[in-house]
Amino acid sequence: MIKLQEGKYIIGFDDGYQLGKTANHVFDNGIHMLGTAEPTLIERSLFYDGEYFKVGEGRAAITEDKVSDDDARLRTMAAMAMELRGAGLHKAEVVLAVGLPFSNYGRDKPKLIDYYARQNRLEFSYEGEDYTVEIGKVIVCPQCYSAIATRLGNMKGDYLIVDIGSKTTDVVYVQNGLPVESRSITIEKAMVKWIKEIQREMKVQSGKDLPEQEIMKIALKEDSNLPGAYAELIRSMLREKMCSLELELTERGYSMDYLNIIYVGGGALIARDYAGKYRSHTAYDCDLCANAKGYEFLARQIVGKGAA
Repeated sequence: MIKLQEGKYIIGFDDGYQLGKTANHVFDNGIHMLGTAEPTLIERSLFYDGEYFKVGEGRAAITEDKVSDDDARLRTMAAMAMELRGAGLHKAEVVLAVGLPFSNYGRDKPKLIDYYARQNRLEFSYEGEDYTVEIGKVIVCPQCYSAIATRLGNMKGDYLIVDIGSKTTDVVYVQNGLPVESRSITIEKAMVKWIKEIQREMKVQSGKDLPEQEIMKIALKEDSNLPGAYAELIRSMLREKMCSLELELTERGYSMDYLNIIYVGGGALIARDYAGKYRSHTAYDCDLCANAKGYEFLARQIVGKGAA
């Protein structure tokens, strides 16, 4: 969160299809309506428009867009509350900085701005504390590009920025610090699809239905109670997924053997551990909050002189 003039703040929110991320917080993107009855536990509870919700328990189903229901707005309220609470605030005018996939940016930007503009004054409670937020401006930024926005001035030569997300993988080609839009693409290969494919293959090979979260534990090298043989099968499949992605990038004309490559975001963890080869010209920025921080940085440039 960036402080502007008195009572005004920039808050960046990366509303992913698996995780919601601000500059300082990461949470699951699942939304569960509880109705008018107060929840047993206050943690992760949101009260808005007469109803209680749980925000951040599990992953929501992937949808075609995020503007056809109130779920994105509810996640945004939780995200803003987390950032404001960290600064000891409960009332603020906010410049909301959000993002869209690079290839869909021009098409979907007006819809996203309109989505937040329809209800720009929000009064709600999060984890028992009341908040009043006025969304004074919505700034929409391109994903992937935003993750490296702060370092563009130092990027001399050609770079390939790869952001393996939950629904899609964004690929931005950067030449001397400037994105080359004609060489930037979005690929329909990403973590949720990979995990579902691994689940199906594990069902065939082991006869077991493995939960998504257990596969993610193996992917992220976290402690898991899965048998060692299952874990090795999952690792092998992840290596195949990464190989397939890099092969597609090669087939699309990106020279992976000598081009400077930067994997960003949560997917950088998978690329680092499962790409299967070491390249001195490949870097891994594993900060899950990289895009959200980039949104705030870009919004600050747009807003201009108002920062403290």
